This record gives sequence, C-alpha cells and structure tokens, in this order.
Amino acid sequence: MTDAGAGTGGAGGGGTDCAALQVDLEAARVAAKSCVLGASGQCAEKVTDECGCSSYVTTGGSAEAQGFAAAIEAFQAAGCMPSCPGSCSVLVSGMCLLVGGQGPYCTP
Repeated sequence: MTDAGAGTGGAGGGGTDCAALQVDLEAARVAAKSCVLGASGQCAEKVTDECGCSSYVTTGGSAEAQGFAAAIEAFQAAGCMPSCPGSCSVLVSGMCLLVGGQGPYCTP
C-alpha cells in the first residue's frame, strides 16, 4: 500500500526492535484503513500518523483505529524514526479506493 505515512523504521535506543514495531504499525494501518467500495460513512475520521500527517481510517473510535493509534504511539515512544514523505497530503476528506492494486483502503 502506498500511504503517506508508510515507510521503514530506523533504529531506536535501548535495544528497541524498530523493525518489529514497523511491522506492527503497518498491520494496524491496514486494519484501520480497510474499507468497502461504495459503502457510506467510511473514511471520514482521521488519525495523525507517525509522520504527523492525517491518515483517514474506516471508522473513528473503532478497535482498529484505536489499535493504529496505539501502534503509532508505541513506534514513537520507542524512538523509532519513520520514513516520511517530503510533505503531507492536503486532502480534506478520505476516500475508499484501490491503492496500487490492493485494498480497498481509506486514502490518504
């Protein structure tokens, strides 16, 4: 999936396994952003991702959205460095789309 916040994590301090935290973060991102094409009421809520960008999720407050937020917090708390785009998307709403032949996912 090509997401503005997707990327590989850098090394953290104290023996933190940033690669494992990145895998957890990506799995949580996919779960929170998976949507159904054509369904209403999706992709309207956003979470601030590890890059500080708005990342739209299928349902705000859902277990998946909370899991994504927790994975972001764990990644950041461990001191892992995200690989971020030069700038965040400026879209003001999310859309359920196929992304790179995968998904569908809430975008951005």
